[in-house]
Amino acid sequence: MTPKQKRVLDFILDFVSRHGYQPSQLEIAQGCGFESLGTVQHYLRSLERHGHLARRSNAKRGLQLSAPAHPAAEIAGSAIAPSERMELPLVGIVAAGKPVHAYELADAIEVPSAMAGPGNVVYEVRGDSMVEMGIMDGDYVAVHPQSVAENGQTVIAEVNGSITIKKYLRKGNTIQLLPANSAMSPIEVTEEDEFHIRGVLVGSMRFYRKWTGKSST
Repeated sequence: MTPKQKRVLDFILDFVSRHGYQPSQLEIAQGCGFESLGTVQHYLRSLERHGHLARRSNAKRGLQLSAPAHPAAEIAGSAIAPSERMELPLVGIVAAGKPVHAYELADAIEVPSAMAGPGNVVYEVRGDSMVEMGIMDGDYVAVHPQSVAENGQTVIAEVNGSITIKKYLRKGNTIQLLPANSAMSPIEVTEEDEFHIRGVLVGSMRFYRKWTGKSST
């Protein structure tokens, strides 16, 4: 077992012993100082291959520690996650700045239950064009998928195959995507552009890069 694999496994064991249920991938990232959920998944796969844990792909908090090596395994396999948080699909990265090429992720993330409406999904934000409304680089935004929006709503928009998060403003046949950053200019959408709205913002979440035991929502 490598030192980083051991750090991940030790964090899971400690988390289970303190909380009575297994950590989510996001909590592992926070606790171990990883900035990417992909890094967490890499170490979980390594630990799974070596028989230190098992994962249930369709279950929330689906880690199971191998018994009898880990006495916390029975607790981790049977505990129910707190009801005030729910899991939503983490479907992609959205630019708060110049639009980035749209691509899909296949992951999940826990959100407060108030953000978990029917069909809602989550994007990770990259950039600082929305800082004046409190959406920072690295935040996660919960979005309700829909193809229309009212003026002033914050939307996930796709322009010529790239996606961005901006405030929506339509005047006649003219569409502007407005940043919440006075140092940046709006995006003008013309009739030649391929444009559609992916969804409307429901809420945002922020997680500290270094684990503090708290998250800000």
